[in-house]
Amino acid sequence: MSEMSREQLFEVVRSAYSAADPVPDGLVERMRAAAATAAEDAGFAFELELMTLLERSEELAGARGTGMGSAYTLRFVHGEIDLLLRIARDGEAARVDGWVVPPEPMTVRALVGAPDSSLSPAAAAVSDSGRFELTGLPAGLARLRLEPHDTSRPPFATPTFEI
Repeated sequence: MSEMSREQLFEVVRSAYSAADPVPDGLVERMRAAAATAAEDAGFAFELELMTLLERSEELAGARGTGMGSAYTLRFVHGEIDLLLRIARDGEAARVDGWVVPPEPMTVRALVGAPDSSLSPAAAAVSDSGRFELTGLPAGLARLRLEPHDTSRPPFATPTFEI
């Protein structure tokens, strides 16, 4: 048996990874859309911050687990504001439960779909405890825009994430 060249060995490894863990369908397009959205926001007063994925889990939905739902948690930090999101999706409908710490009066808008989308953004007010919820969101790419009621503080937006 002859030895493989370096290039042949790399090709074997590349083939194994391609077969066992292929690039998900649509990943390149979604990443391009996210980058385009971030580039567009660079011209506005919004500040994009780092969002950290804390957990992703699959949960049973329904009284007896008759369907599969998908839920995951995201944490977003902007200055002294900490934003925790739980995104739950069952089929094509999605719900976002969020908590702003420390609580402060603000409006949260879900910007869903492409930047030129005709969908109107869903909005919710943050409660005195810092909680808000957005329901009936379509599956796809989304961002949240947080608008403090204190007009001396500029609004800010999360990076794009997938519902």
